[in-house]
Amino acid sequence: MITTTLSQPESQLGTEFTALLASDRPYTRIIFVSAFTALRTILRLREGMLAAADAGAAVRLTLGIDLGGTSRDVLEELSRWGCEVFVYHNPIPRATFHPKIYLFERESDSTLFLGSNNLTDGGLYTNYEAATRYVFNFPADTNEYERLLGPIRSFLDPAGPTVCRLDAQLIETLSTRGTLTTEIEARRSRRDRIRQPPADGPAPPPNPFSPVAVPLPPLLPRDIRDAFSPRRPIETPQDEAVAPIGLPRPEGVLVWRKVLPRTDALRVRPGSHHVGGVRLTQARFENPPGHRIDQTTYFRGLFDDYDWEPEPGGHADQEHTFVPMRIIIRGHDHGIRNFEISHKPSGEAGQDNYTTILRWGRNFNNVIEQANLTNTVFSLYETPHSDAPFFIEITNA
Repeated sequence: MITTTLSQPESQLGTEFTALLASDRPYTRIIFVSAFTALRTILRLREGMLAAADAGAAVRLTLGIDLGGTSRDVLEELSRWGCEVFVYHNPIPRATFHPKIYLFERESDSTLFLGSNNLTDGGLYTNYEAATRYVFNFPADTNEYERLLGPIRSFLDPAGPTVCRLDAQLIETLSTRGTLTTEIEARRSRRDRIRQPPADGPAPPPNPFSPVAVPLPPLLPRDIRDAFSPRRPIETPQDEAVAPIGLPRPEGVLVWRKVLPRTDALRVRPGSHHVGGVRLTQARFENPPGHRIDQTTYFRGLFDDYDWEPEPGGHADQEHTFVPMRIIIRGHDHGIRNFEISHKPSGEAGQDNYTTILRWGRNFNNVIEQANLTNTVFSLYETPHSDAPFFIEITNA
C-alpha cells in the first residue's frame, strides 16, 4: 500500500479525479460519498463517470442533503445517469451527514481518497482542503484494503432508515417538504455568506486576515453550461453608483492587470467609434504565478457565479452578466457600479483578439473619456466584500 497526502489548493483533488477517469484501464466500481454536491462539479465529471460505467464499472454515489448542501438540480441530473444514487439524511438536526470518500477500484489495484473535500467546486478545486490518498495493489494489499474499508462500509454500501434510493418520487417529496434548495439559491447563498456591517453602524476593526489568490476550477464547455446551468432573465441594472463613496480602499487579491491603450480609455479619433470598455485580454498576466492565463476562458470562469443570459442583439454565442465592482481612479472613489461583462467565445477566432469585455456603461463613459486614462494601469482585485466582490483601481503607470 502506498499512502500520500494532498493539500489543496496546491494540489486540486478534481484534477486527480479527472486523471483517474481518463485511464484506459477499466474500473470494476467507482464510489463517491459526499456531504455536499454541486451541479457544475458533477457536470465536469459526468463524461468520465459515464464512460467508466459504459466500460463495465458499477458507479454509485451517496449524497447528503443537510444544510442545503445539495440542490434539487443535482439530484435531477444524477437521476438521468442510470447509476446507483442514494440520499443519506437523518431528520435530527444535530446529526449532519458529513463524510467525503472517493473510491476507484480495479481488479488489480484500487485508489481511495479520505479527506475534507466535498463534491463541489470549492471542495475539489479552490477550498483549503486536506486528503489522504491510498493506493492498493492486489493481491498483496487485499487484507489491508479490507481492514481499512471495514469501518466505512455503511457509507460505501448504504442501507437502513437514514438512506433512500434516488428516484423521481423522492425528489418530489423532498422538494414539497422544502428540504431541497435550487442551484440558483445555493449559489446565491455562497455569494452572500459574508455580510458587511451596516454603513451607518460603527466602523469595524481592520480585518486581521489578508486575501490570497486561489486557482479557478476548469470552465464547463458552453454547450453544457447552456443545457444544464440555471439561467434566468437579467434586469439590466442602472450603472449609477450604488454605494456611498469615500470609504477606505478595499483589500483584495490581484486577479488581472493591464496597461490601458487609447481604445480602452475611449480616446479615439473624431468620427471613430470606441469599443466602449476594457478588453479583457491575456496581458501576460499569470494566475497562478508561472502560468499565463487563458483569456478565452479565464474571465468567464472568474465571473461564473453570476447570472448569465444571451446578450440581446449579440452574436449567437454571445452572453452577458452584470457584476458589482467598486472603482477608484487616481485616488478618486467613484463608488460601486454594476459593470456589464460580455463574453463571446467566437471573438478569439484563433487570433490575438479578445473574447470578454468589461463595458464602462453609458453613464460612466464620459467620466472615462474626460479622465484621459491612456497608458494608465488598470488593476482588478477580488475582494471578500459581498456588496462589491471585485474592485477596480486605475493608477498612473
